[in-house]
Amino acid sequence: MNRPMGVYVDAEDHAWVCEDDNNRVIRFDSASAKPSGAAADGVLGQPDLTTNVKKVTRNGVGNVRGVFGDGAGRLYVVDESSHRILVFEHAAFLPNGAYADIVLGQTDFGSDPNLQQEIYDPATLNYLLFMPRDTTAVVEGKYPMIVSLHGIGERGSDLWKVKGEGLPKILDGNNSFPFIVVSPQCPSTTEWYYDDGIQAKVNKLLDSVINRYPVDTNRIYLTGLSMGGIGTLDLAIRYPGRFAALVPVAFRIEEGWDLCKIKDIPMWAFHGERDDVIPFWKAQDVISILVSCGGTPIFTSYPDLYHDSWTRTYDNSAVYEWLLNQSK
Repeated sequence: MNRPMGVYVDAEDHAWVCEDDNNRVIRFDSASAKPSGAAADGVLGQPDLTTNVKKVTRNGVGNVRGVFGDGAGRLYVVDESSHRILVFEHAAFLPNGAYADIVLGQTDFGSDPNLQQEIYDPATLNYLLFMPRDTTAVVEGKYPMIVSLHGIGERGSDLWKVKGEGLPKILDGNNSFPFIVVSPQCPSTTEWYYDDGIQAKVNKLLDSVINRYPVDTNRIYLTGLSMGGIGTLDLAIRYPGRFAALVPVAFRIEEGWDLCKIKDIPMWAFHGERDDVIPFWKAQDVISILVSCGGTPIFTSYPDLYHDSWTRTYDNSAVYEWLLNQSK
């Protein structure tokens, strides 16, 4: 070590030591059982345990003067030279040289990759937040926003799981993406379209997001995949005045849903013709009902795809160009 300035030991017996002159925070796992002279198990602020270059970046620090953690597994690092505090989510599980999730004391990380933040909201739902750096879509200081509903496999309480599929999977590092993106996590005890109050929580979450961030309420878009595709239609039926456009992917409806309530909301829907989880005909039925109500949905079917029709959809830049042309 070189001028250690502070130590923090978390409830899982990880010891974190900030080294001033080595410009890093090192981690000792099972610290109470370490013998004298034991090597560190990990490092933040440097790419490895032999480098000590001072950097003002998202994964670099200089003259670290303090370190502290909380019960949720976050680590707070005092980066004196850069006049900031870096916050690392799930710090004990991060690789060497990992990017920080949040910066306090400065407006942003500069030119480093833009990453989604984990937001824990006990009053509604926890969610991933992507705040764009690209300002090309800003109108009168407000950004368009996409609300993204995940599939059944991403339910639970581990927010990082939401990045496993769909739109959140491609956002980290996408500094040119012009939308605010809010990706709530559905609890494991329910699904987005169950009639148990989950929709009211999502709606309340949107109120909270609008109050906290510069959202253009005339350009709020709703999308979702599989369970989230079903939830997209359900949420829009319940709150049709919320959304400027809908993008359901791998979707269907439940019996009794009144699709005519959303016939006037622009929709671009996607489905794989070989889908063996939600049969293609169920998506076709949704489109047919909307057309019979007087709606004009756009429907793209993929002859070669099974249930995963979302990877190709969210990789398609035309989807986002189309969204930006929709406004209430």
